[in-house]
Amino acid sequence: MSINRRNILRTAFLPGIFGLLGTSLYVLGDTLIVGQALGRDGLASLNLAIPMINLMQGLDLMLGFGGATAMSRSLGRGDRLRAKEMAELTISWSIIIGLLLLLALQLSFTPLLQFLTGGGPALAGSREYLGILLWFSPVYVVFQSLVVLVRNDGGAKRAMTALLIASGLNVVLDALFVFGFDWGMFGAGLATGIAQVVGLGMLLSRLAPSSLLRGVRFRLASPLRLMGKGLASLIMELSQGVVIFTFNAVLLRLAGEIGVSSYAIIANLSLMFTAIFLGLAQGAQPLFARAKGAGDQASYRSVLQFSHRVSLVLSLCVVALCLAVPGLLAAIFISGDPTVLQMTLQGLRL
Repeated sequence: MSINRRNILRTAFLPGIFGLLGTSLYVLGDTLIVGQALGRDGLASLNLAIPMINLMQGLDLMLGFGGATAMSRSLGRGDRLRAKEMAELTISWSIIIGLLLLLALQLSFTPLLQFLTGGGPALAGSREYLGILLWFSPVYVVFQSLVVLVRNDGGAKRAMTALLIASGLNVVLDALFVFGFDWGMFGAGLATGIAQVVGLGMLLSRLAPSSLLRGVRFRLASPLRLMGKGLASLIMELSQGVVIFTFNAVLLRLAGEIGVSSYAIIANLSLMFTAIFLGLAQGAQPLFARAKGAGDQASYRSVLQFSHRVSLVLSLCVVALCLAVPGLLAAIFISGDPTVLQMTLQGLRL
């Protein structure tokens, strides 16, 4: 069966990619501003805190992808009532898990910082950054889960717009708080938190009149079905967090904060590039789920094959960019520190 590839690119793939790039810009924006304002010390503190962001991202994607997949398959079968129930279940458990995460992180905040930073010089900066950002963790989980639901409810462009505007606001507030008010790492964390609140408010205020997400009720059924379908997303995000934590620990011993600062640039670029492919996956996911729900295997295979081709082209573009202009990519984050820049260039090429 033939598919309208141009329409899929315009209405599904590109909104998904740009939306996820918007998500990656939260940390990327912090890194850009912190790197230019605070140099290697700020970059090291920020990178040591990234695994906690991976944890929040993993939880919201687990619930969002799990609930959205169940919702879209119900829509594919024509069962809107069941689809709304899945949306209600996802939103309800996003709120619950976000609050539980906040409680757990606050109760274990000091030992957690010691674990992430090894108690080194970067601990103070990480404390400032996470000390404010973690208070916004329930909003982060709910917002990112809702983005996936809105995309599956036919609102791919609305989700993309909310993410991009919130990300742009984050960069503006970063510059204001870090450069203008001289609030350092605290200002970077506060900017990201405020941007999440604004993004959630925008998304809730722009729901379509026919949206399944209007008038949702709190639903406390078992979340195991949601978690099972979204478990792969959680594992992927947690694995990224473990990799970053492990690299940080090794680099602290081998090269100190210079090594961690260099890796902060590489890790953030990696997160941005990974967001391209996560966005492609999120854009294609509603199409897959609805085709499965409707029993349309031909459409499912056609979209899958087209997704593979787009992914291959994007992969080659990313590799070419890192090999051709690594110096330009690195200089965006930090200037005036040739030691960090040289180490970053070697890492980017690898």
